[in-house]
Amino acid sequence: MSAAILAVLAVAVAFGDQRRITVVLARPGGGEEAASTVREVALTFDAEPARARIEAALRVEPPVAGQIRWRGRTLAYVFAGPLEPGSYRFWLPAGEYGRGGERLEATFEMAFTVRAPGIALVVAAGKQQELVAVRPGAEPVVVAAAPRIVDYAVSPDGMQVAVVVADAEGWGGLVLAPADGGSARSLVQSPEMTIGGVAWSPDGSAMVVVRRDRLPSGELGVPRTWLLRIGGEFAGEIDTGGSPSLNPAWSPDGQQLAYISPSDARVVVTNLGTGETREVGQPRGGWPAWSPDSRLVAFESALRTGSASPLQPVRVVSLDGALDRSFGEAGEVRSAPRLLDGETLLSLRRVYAEGRAATDLVFESIRDGSLLRAVQLVPGSAVVLHWDLDATGDRVAFSVIVEGAPQVVIVDLVSGEREVLALAGERPKWLP
Repeated sequence: MSAAILAVLAVAVAFGDQRRITVVLARPGGGEEAASTVREVALTFDAEPARARIEAALRVEPPVAGQIRWRGRTLAYVFAGPLEPGSYRFWLPAGEYGRGGERLEATFEMAFTVRAPGIALVVAAGKQQELVAVRPGAEPVVVAAAPRIVDYAVSPDGMQVAVVVADAEGWGGLVLAPADGGSARSLVQSPEMTIGGVAWSPDGSAMVVVRRDRLPSGELGVPRTWLLRIGGEFAGEIDTGGSPSLNPAWSPDGQQLAYISPSDARVVVTNLGTGETREVGQPRGGWPAWSPDSRLVAFESALRTGSASPLQPVRVVSLDGALDRSFGEAGEVRSAPRLLDGETLLSLRRVYAEGRAATDLVFESIRDGSLLRAVQLVPGSAVVLHWDLDATGDRVAFSVIVEGAPQVVIVDLVSGEREVLALAGERPKWLP
């Protein structure tokens, strides 16, 4: 789970003496480097391809499990799962690959390196806060700094971070910064509005932000979610009726947006194409979460009227109405849900009962509500503030307050090994 979100290496292969090559995930000023969230390599031919001959000749090194899919003249090699860090090479030997006898005169080759995942976190730096990127074997890099880091979101390809920064008076703007350091670019900074939250579209072409406009009286209006183009231009409100909207979450297919409507305490899903909206439940707080197939929405739920569910459950609802299930028991607080797939819910479970106080990460079956697995994150009454799962689903990073200071801890869910980052901080998110 990841982001949730798939990046693509796209290459154009031309027959004849000329070749046009474009690597979408090329690093400026460096070699080709990709995130582990890359899911396919796409080769587009400028003449009708002889598909069988191309499939037989294409080579991948080292071998990577995947499937070949054709989209017109484009061959997509779709990986079966996240790529391991390391170097990869795709090549097509020179040969006759066009239906009309067209030849590829020289061997086409593309090489790229998948970097090891890192962690982004917010740290205190004197009177400021810094968003810092930490990668294995490298020194921490400051991505952005401001009196306050309000919110941030990593782009789907892992190359950029949209950061909501606030000045000393709390007025928020939006900057776009390279994930591994470099000059940030201001996207939104205006005395007429303040920004309070941000989320990327799955294809990385746009964002949604929560903004509050200054009214003629000088006071601030209600928070509303707006669509923002990558260049910094606003494209319109998500709720065209002008109602307040908070904590937007984009569906993985890019077609829908779930958000909280605070004025009437609803979780609302809007179809971005048709404008159709539907209510899926009453939230307690937090952010809605989508399943990878964009069919299910999970959220921290208020107690449903007439329900026997616990006071602070997590609820999972399918958009077709076939599923509506609450998770949790009396004496527990459930929060921060994620949907690993269409079958598995992950959430934080805090238990305060005498003799067994702890915070666990629990895995539960969406189909029947059964507990599949529980991993204790912290014992006692310490509160886990934020958590994130890496692209492989094998490691979790979370922040917790220990003796008044924030810590970021990484737990390997396979081996059980734990690592406390040397850099004290909070709000960790994986950098692909």
